[in-house]
Amino acid sequence: MSNILPVLDALEVGSYWIIGLFALLEGWWVTGIVVPGTLVVDAGGMLVQLGHLGFGTLVFFVAFGAILGGEASWHSSRWLGGHVNLPRGRILKGTQTLLRQHNVVALIIGRLLGPMTGLAIMAAAVSGMSRRRFVLWNVVSGLVYAIVHVSIGFFVGDLLITVIPYLPRLALPVLALILLVIITWLVTRQIRQSGPVAVETFDQIRQRLANWPLTLQLIQRYPRVSGFLARRLNPRHGGGLMATAILCLTVYLIGVFVDNALDLTFLPQTAALDDRVSNLAHAYWSPAGLWLAGWLTQLGHVPVATIVAFGAAAALALWGRRAAAVGLIVAVVGDAIVVTLLKLAFGRARPQLGYFLESSHSFPSGHAAISVALYGCLFLILWRERLIGPTLALIAGVGTAATIGLTRIYLIEHYLSDVLNGWIIGAIWMVIGYAVAEALRGRPMNNQAPYRIATGLAVVATLAGGGWFAVNHRPVQREVTDDAATIYPDMAAALEAGQVPLKVVSLTGEELPPVTMIAVGQSPQEVADILIDKGWTPVPRPDLGSIIAAVRNKITDDSPIIATAPLAFRSALPAEVTLRDPTSRTLLRLWGAGQTDTGRKNAAGSIASAGKSD
Repeated sequence: MSNILPVLDALEVGSYWIIGLFALLEGWWVTGIVVPGTLVVDAGGMLVQLGHLGFGTLVFFVAFGAILGGEASWHSSRWLGGHVNLPRGRILKGTQTLLRQHNVVALIIGRLLGPMTGLAIMAAAVSGMSRRRFVLWNVVSGLVYAIVHVSIGFFVGDLLITVIPYLPRLALPVLALILLVIITWLVTRQIRQSGPVAVETFDQIRQRLANWPLTLQLIQRYPRVSGFLARRLNPRHGGGLMATAILCLTVYLIGVFVDNALDLTFLPQTAALDDRVSNLAHAYWSPAGLWLAGWLTQLGHVPVATIVAFGAAAALALWGRRAAAVGLIVAVVGDAIVVTLLKLAFGRARPQLGYFLESSHSFPSGHAAISVALYGCLFLILWRERLIGPTLALIAGVGTAATIGLTRIYLIEHYLSDVLNGWIIGAIWMVIGYAVAEALRGRPMNNQAPYRIATGLAVVATLAGGGWFAVNHRPVQREVTDDAATIYPDMAAALEAGQVPLKVVSLTGEELPPVTMIAVGQSPQEVADILIDKGWTPVPRPDLGSIIAAVRNKITDDSPIIATAPLAFRSALPAEVTLRDPTSRTLLRLWGAGQTDTGRKNAAGSIASAGKSD
């Protein structure tokens, strides 16, 4: 979702067409298995809440796309039903049973479930539903789908804007990771259930097209071209459809990386977004969060990743999967070389607020890249070798890559764009490594008897070696210097010369009331102690109670003022202390503002309304 929103927002008016197209593609059973149309529609609803899109206009485009997708599913299913023996899988049979029991209500329910839309319409088409009846309920279900999911996105966006500033510091990344794992599991489950139906149907279509008179004429006229296409689209041959899909995926990922790199180079909005995400991460720092992230990020540390890579390759080779071992090494080594070259080429400096002291350049993130090239490729290969199931492979691969990438953002070792593009580079080499393993699978080198004891020892040695390096080779913590350490011998002269930062912004970059108070020779805590004696109250850290209060305030609009306050930043740093006046109508945020020439700390204060927004 975090990737979808900025893209849709940047497209402006084109967002309506893009969201409608996704609704169409999800409604067609051919593409609905893999296209996340409902997620995109929900993201569009969030943009409606933010004021970037119109509710009624978006509902129209989504409904129109959903209706067209339903028509595509209906006509293609009826045509196939007359020319091809459609597979009667468990999911399709269950959908047909649901249609017989609940009639058109099942069509509306299937539409609201997103990925089930195409199969529900396919079941309606092959079950004999009349054309007139289908058209009526396709339009009705399309409108219901559009209104419901745009509304869901609107209210979820409204709730998130209210709740996120009040979440406990460690809760946000943990909840994001849990949500990612749940979405991954749902997508995997959907593909496993619906995939066989699609594969069998496409295979029958391919066979029928191969015997079509026009196809036979083209084969006779262009034997070389037809032979090449037949080999490239053969699903039963490793160098056929799979190789074609791998090539297309690799080209697509390279294109995405190039596009992102150009955005980083020429669009200042990308750097601004990076700064805001870093501000958010810094605001959510806590001792427990930094401790946990510091350990988890070690999974991508060069010595640890190197031991894991070569240890896993050795274990695979000893187990008799030498082709898989070669593919894994190709992915890891290729990724390391490309990331090193890209870091030198871009030369982007690390964030100044980073928790650890790092010497290499920032773009792209090597940890994020290796999280996919190593761990993603490893779990993919383990699934291909039938050592683990597909659900475990996908959840473990996505979860590991997301965990390592999020730790780099949380520790502010990388900007958001560094991590996103690191994932893309890693994905490119994961695909290449998997392709190498598949190309070598039929070679004699892969038909060796496994050495079980040696494989076990390799696994144990890998775990022990990686764990030892993770414990004994931790990065050095950075000594952060900020405005609080700057010496101002004459504060009045410094203010007149514009040397003291006064600008205050929110998480979204919106300007808040600036600094209007400077306490010379008094630290933020000393100022806070004086005001607390006069009846001001400190704003507590966010907790579960503040979340519940925020939600209640959003729903009822008449609950007492929430005890916490939204985050505000000065010089990319959140306020050290936030106070509320005795009337609960005013907020005072305090930051460190350098020192006097005698070593006494100064405080900078910003006064704002304590209402729902500053």
